[in-house]
Amino acid sequence: MIPADKNNIVILETVQAKRDYLRSIFSQLGYTPFSFDTEVICFDNLSLLNPGLVILGDLSLIRISRVINHLKIRNLDLPVLIISNDHEIQHFLDINGFDHALVIMTPVKPSDVNSAINRIQNDGITDKMLKSYPLVVGNSPEMVKIKRLISKLSRSKNTVLIQGEPGTGKELVARAIHSGSDRRSNPFIKVNIAALSEELFEKEMFGYLTDPSEGHQKNKKGLLKIADSGTIFIDKIEKAPTSIQSKMLQVLDWKSLSETGSQMPNKLDVRVIVAADKNLGVLVEKRKFRKDLFYRLNVINIEMPPLRSRSEDIPLLADFFNDRICGELDRCYFDIPQKNKDLFLRYYWPGNVKELKNVIKNMVLNADKNKIPAEFIQHNLQNESLKGAGRNQGFTAIPEASDIRAYLRELHRISLKDIRKEFIKKTEKKLMKEALVKTNWNRKKASMLLDISYKSLLNKIKAYNIG
Repeated sequence: MIPADKNNIVILETVQAKRDYLRSIFSQLGYTPFSFDTEVICFDNLSLLNPGLVILGDLSLIRISRVINHLKIRNLDLPVLIISNDHEIQHFLDINGFDHALVIMTPVKPSDVNSAINRIQNDGITDKMLKSYPLVVGNSPEMVKIKRLISKLSRSKNTVLIQGEPGTGKELVARAIHSGSDRRSNPFIKVNIAALSEELFEKEMFGYLTDPSEGHQKNKKGLLKIADSGTIFIDKIEKAPTSIQSKMLQVLDWKSLSETGSQMPNKLDVRVIVAADKNLGVLVEKRKFRKDLFYRLNVINIEMPPLRSRSEDIPLLADFFNDRICGELDRCYFDIPQKNKDLFLRYYWPGNVKELKNVIKNMVLNADKNKIPAEFIQHNLQNESLKGAGRNQGFTAIPEASDIRAYLRELHRISLKDIRKEFIKKTEKKLMKEALVKTNWNRKKASMLLDISYKSLLNKIKAYNIG
């Protein structure tokens, strides 16, 4: 990579007067500023200008997220100076581990800007290791909570169980935990149980030794041994047959394994992260999964939310995939039309984040930003008729049908009165979260939208632990 030209500075600011002011400040300080009003034009010129610094004006959080994610996608170790009075931006940077960005408040003076630039350059805030960190995209409360967990879990060696629907990003979270740990330089091995037969899984996982008396010896090192000192990620653990579940207990209990054909156990230093598309607790109750193995795996549990329950992340994810795929295919960057994003927000996304990625890829490959697959539109139209059933997580969302079925299974233990209270609580919590998101977490506006008093809203936020 060609070293950046530290004299060149890129400015992204929508308002012309603010762009002119920032350009004059950096010209006074001896830099050569290049200013842009849109992200796509800025992105298309980054390689040509090869700047040493990116300046972001008073942009919305979602636009700042898009720019920083774009720099990460392209492995550009560019420091970013954000000029804004939005206190949420620093919180966003901290949660996402964006150590290469610095916020200064307006109004700005040349001396303030110069001090900030010196701090960025002297602190050496770019970290080469951060380039390999997987990007976990999302600013919703659910994803902020998961990002905090990733940071904590990266500093521990505990077994982690990640559960969620297919396509929600379980492997991405597993890789993020590994990349943030002191094992990052050692192997990250993925095992998909669903792709292997019982016999093949045992050989692949644990390795094998053949009998020397057969005339030739053929040994194979198992994936657990290959992952020694690193991390092994076991996907679709719910599909593991009983015999393999027994061997997994040995690994987790004794941190050792015996290769097939050998009685000699080998000690292991491997971190185990497992993922399941189904709720293992429910499978244990149905006697389809070993209870003792579930307890070993369920040391720390991460529940990945379906995309429909964090709809505020959909526009950001759409921009992220759009920018990444355009870069990979060397296409010109473009903005996704707002009408498309409105469709995305109304869609149920049964395939979750993976389905959204495929829809965006289809748009890029067809070189038509207005092109949306016909099946997607048809599903979207069908979904409109299901709003009353609670499948679309809009402002009128109710608890999902899966929740209702779960409670019905427990009717012998829970009274109808208790069920009613629980569902009122779930519905209120979802409605309040939607109102807070729609009002950018302005509690007064949210209380007006919900038609309740400000004090009642504060009490319920505390009671339901929202935020």
